[in-house]
Amino acid sequence: MAKQERYYQPQDSKDAMRYVEKLFNQYKDALLTDELLQYNQKLITYLTVSVVNEAQQEGQPERAKTAQAMATAMSEWVRIKALGKPFRGEMRHFQIVDPRQHIHVKSRHAKGHKRQPTMRKMMR
Repeated sequence: MAKQERYYQPQDSKDAMRYVEKLFNQYKDALLTDELLQYNQKLITYLTVSVVNEAQQEGQPERAKTAQAMATAMSEWVRIKALGKPFRGEMRHFQIVDPRQHIHVKSRHAKGHKRQPTMRKMMR
């Protein structure tokens, strides 16, 4: 396998941010170890250096600010975990969100299931 095929190559800065978001959500609940701290720091450095520069080259200053805020949120995760507190949240849309905050209500209305019975059906 070639070295190029081994690593993920994002198409643009937003794709890179999505990939970092997915990686963060995979390890956010794990125990804090030296390896995990190093990995998190590596991702933060990647966001602040590579992704921010790429977003600025693409002419996306808002995306650069979002990547910087994402790196700050990941640093905050380290502080919370280092204090021994549980981390209740996940990264969604490039920011930390409390999963209890978003309530998803699925309403599905099927036609004809709750109609009034006709007289013919009631007489049987």
